[in-house]
Amino acid sequence: QNHLATGYKAVTMQSLPRVKNMDKEAKKLCQKAIHRAISEQSQVLLRSFQLYYPAPANFWREMHLLYLIAQRFGMLELPTVDPEEDNWESSIYDQYMRALLLSTAKPNQLRQTQIQQVYYAARYWARFASVTDAKSASGLFVIDVTTDYPPIYQSLMRRTTLPHNIRYFDASVISDHLRVLLQLPQGQPHPVASFFVPDRFPADLTRILIQAWGVLAERAFTRIEEHGSLSLCIGLSATHYFVSGKADFNRMVSGSVLDPELNNPFLQHGPGGRRRDIYESNDVWGLNVDTSKLKLEKDSVGGEIEKHAEQRLLAEKDKYPQYSCEVVNTSPGGFCLSWHQDVPHQVKTGEIVGILEKDKSHWSIGVIRWVKQFKDEGVRMGVELIAPKAEACGTQVIHKKGGVTEFMRTLMLPELRAIGQPATLITPNIAFHVGYKVNINESGLVSKGQLIKQVTSTASFSQFQFKMLVPAAGREEMVEERSRNPADEERNKTQDDDFDSIWSSL
Repeated sequence: QNHLATGYKAVTMQSLPRVKNMDKEAKKLCQKAIHRAISEQSQVLLRSFQLYYPAPANFWREMHLLYLIAQRFGMLELPTVDPEEDNWESSIYDQYMRALLLSTAKPNQLRQTQIQQVYYAARYWARFASVTDAKSASGLFVIDVTTDYPPIYQSLMRRTTLPHNIRYFDASVISDHLRVLLQLPQGQPHPVASFFVPDRFPADLTRILIQAWGVLAERAFTRIEEHGSLSLCIGLSATHYFVSGKADFNRMVSGSVLDPELNNPFLQHGPGGRRRDIYESNDVWGLNVDTSKLKLEKDSVGGEIEKHAEQRLLAEKDKYPQYSCEVVNTSPGGFCLSWHQDVPHQVKTGEIVGILEKDKSHWSIGVIRWVKQFKDEGVRMGVELIAPKAEACGTQVIHKKGGVTEFMRTLMLPELRAIGQPATLITPNIAFHVGYKVNINESGLVSKGQLIKQVTSTASFSQFQFKMLVPAAGREEMVEERSRNPADEERNKTQDDDFDSIWSSL
């Protein structure tokens, strides 16, 4: 596309002298060349964004210049059939709007497939966007047509520019139409008949575009520069693996790992909790028995089990990799991280990550919000923290007509009392929906619950509020045991208080 665009730009410049002399054939040729040049350059922009690179050098300077030439000689609105896009009829103005829409859709926060979806939809939505000069209107975005910059938010404009070089870009009408779309019942057409929405356009992508084109979101926290490193695992499966202490998922949901404290019939003291080493005074069989020799030392057995489990885990190679990332800056809401090694293919916006900071024993849960790639500085990404810790569990959907799905890896995020957020469940983004009844398996203890509200959703995962319908027998004791970890209790007491104060600000 780059070479094609260069050829079309050369045709444009060669035909300009004849256009200035009012040559109609030259004007028609020039108009078509500009249309094709912008169209091919937009493809270059699409590929750059899909690789999380910025636009090539001089891209926007040339794009703005082509627009100004077409505006100067009255070519903006002339229709042209594009054979490269199913003979779609569009104008130079439409093609320019399409490129502006793509660049302002926060492409560094989108996945490659989502960027492609925006680019495709933008050809239908371009007519609802507008570019105006400084005399007649204002907009959310500002363009300096003499520079090599894309549109930027007007409130972030720092350069002093002559008014006649300023253009305002407005896509708020599209944002409003998309907001209406989200409120429509499934299957109901949009009330604005000319506003076409491609089939199966994702709701999570729609929400991103509403915000991108409708309002400038202010940063909630100030970034603080920080130097250091942390460990990162990527994806729900990998995060589940490390949060669970590298436990085998099948063993975990079947409860085959013996727990000396809970639900272990071999370490309990008999039916009904009655201790067999305590005999009633009228039990003749117990009169001459040395009970101290018969007593089952459950603590020593439990220690042996734990020791064996630790040795097995150390011997096994990690099933999922963990990576070391450099911290660029931090805020209470997350991190900006830098990669200098090869970036794994799992690094995508909307992906769940596990974060292990230095001097911490538990993994925090985050989500990748944006990715940028630089030629000399490697890759940077923004990670939003969504929970200070989590519990690994397995969840299966209970079908209305009977039967259940297989257990799938899920994460239970703790209640955040400081902000009034109840416990939530992180699930794969398929199979789970609001209203579904589920079985939640915590180390072999299975509780019945129901998903009652979707908190968020990305292309990788969904987050639900849930309620317990039938808690598993022994679950309360297990939860209490978790919260009463003697090794961490004193050390984490002040840290937990700090977490409460931080999360109350989120």
